[in-house]
Amino acid sequence: MTNECESLNYLWDGSEDGWVVITSDLGLGTIYNTKTRMALLLEDEGEYEHAIQAMREHGRPFLDSVP
Repeated sequence: MTNECESLNYLWDGSEDGWVVITSDLGLGTIYNTKTRMALLLEDEGEYEHAIQAMREHGRPFLDSVP
C-alpha cells in the first residue's frame, strides 16, 4: 500500500491543483477535483482512508458541497 499511497501525493502536495474533499454524512467524504469536475474513486479502503487523512493533515479544503 505504501507505494500506491505515495503515488497519490498529488492530492495533497500542491503539484496538481483543484483537489478537495466534499464532506458527507456517508463515510469520510469524496475526493473531488474542482478544475476537472471529476471525483476520484479509490477501491482500496486503506488507501482511501490514508488519502483523506493526508489531505486533512496538509490543509486541503474540505467543502460541504460541490462548488
